[in-house]
Amino acid sequence: MSRLNFLIATVMLAASAAPAIAGPKGWTALNASRTYTAIPVASDDTINPLRGYYRWQNQELVPQSSPAKDAYRRYYWKDLEATEGQYNFSAILNDLAAAKSQGRKFAFRVRMMAGYDDNVVYAPAYIVDNANCQAGCGFWADTDTTVPGQTFIPDWNDPWLQQRSRALLSALAAALGTSNADIAWIDVGMFGQYGEWAVRSSAYASPPAGITPATNASKREFAKMHFDAFPNQQHVMFIPYSNKDALTYGLLEQTITSRPVGLRADCLSRSGYFDQWSNRPAEWAAFAGQWQKAPFVSEFCPFTSGDPQNNPATARQQAAAFHITLFSNGNFETSRPDSERWGALTASEQNDLLMMARESGYRYVVASSTVNLTSGGALTLTAMLRNDGSTPAYESWQVNAELVNSSGTVAWSGQTSANLKSLLGSGASASFQNNWALPALPTGDYTLRLVARDTSASPRAPLKWTISERAADGTLTVATLRRR
Repeated sequence: MSRLNFLIATVMLAASAAPAIAGPKGWTALNASRTYTAIPVASDDTINPLRGYYRWQNQELVPQSSPAKDAYRRYYWKDLEATEGQYNFSAILNDLAAAKSQGRKFAFRVRMMAGYDDNVVYAPAYIVDNANCQAGCGFWADTDTTVPGQTFIPDWNDPWLQQRSRALLSALAAALGTSNADIAWIDVGMFGQYGEWAVRSSAYASPPAGITPATNASKREFAKMHFDAFPNQQHVMFIPYSNKDALTYGLLEQTITSRPVGLRADCLSRSGYFDQWSNRPAEWAAFAGQWQKAPFVSEFCPFTSGDPQNNPATARQQAAAFHITLFSNGNFETSRPDSERWGALTASEQNDLLMMARESGYRYVVASSTVNLTSGGALTLTAMLRNDGSTPAYESWQVNAELVNSSGTVAWSGQTSANLKSLLGSGASASFQNNWALPALPTGDYTLRLVARDTSASPRAPLKWTISERAADGTLTVATLRRR
């Protein structure tokens, strides 16, 4: 071999043995736009918190695609305080713990009356004729002479009765915590039949001396004791027109609660029930927009199949007209066993109940997204959100962009400027654009997803977007990014 050929061969051998020089580490540049398909309302069985059906008194009779995200119970005062100052909140605490273990948040009401003419006192026995009462703290009344039995009507105006009611709620707040993140809402209860802020006028046909129907001042006090005990929880108040002054106080005047107070109606499906407000539009105007910032919770007045007026179609119309958000999943066809109630309804009645829940509350759609990524890791995400529902979300949800690695772990998260509460519904939409500098993550592929996360101290599962492309957990993949 000539000397020249030897030198050439040597150089070539050295070159082949030298390691390859890798390109600069970084991200694979990307510019990708996508659009997404909204789920039609007629087939939208998305289950999200604080909308649609809630678990009512351990019942979920209207079939749903998955269990409700909120559970609701109620309790009588006599079962919580048998002896003055000796409280037993185990039933409430156990129900709250059960709801949490099932992935739900919990709602409740405390009351000191049930229905009528059952000869039972639902306030603690020590209350009745206590020496501290002005006029016995209540009386027995025959509210319906056609029905046997009598009803104990508490003296709502008695200062000592109010004091003991306040003490009960304060003790309950101490047991639960005044800012319990596992509580979805609290009914402002205690007063009225079933704690629903209504008492038959016949109860006061011949009351004892010194006892009158509840005054506006007393009603305000019953509301205030709830707010004082639980200033940081979501409250809802009952809508009877007779409580207009208390509603004015609770929704428009008081500054105790950190969250706007919502509404509650426990006679959904009763024809004409909402006439008390729809026939007074000027007065209702003060409260008509409350749905924009606080939930409107409801419960059915019991109905039976075939009723031409009090029925699911009426309930559906009422829900749409008043932006009602939540519905009790029970309390219909009450004469039948639970297993027979849904099947007792006609196909049309079943459809109205299913559609009512689909149409009500928020339905957030990611309409489109654009992802731009440079090799240096400068990420820009632009997206259009739309609310096809009838109300906004009332809890605090933060929309995040997240990078998920091949193991399913969130490797990076960035907050977006999206504000779900600002989208009130009926197709309201808004775009957002955010920029981030991605960190130097390990090499590999990463899923970029859009997710709405609960920011409370006890976070719920991610909110589910109402689009066909969402993942099983409700999140949306908008791109795949590669780190070299």
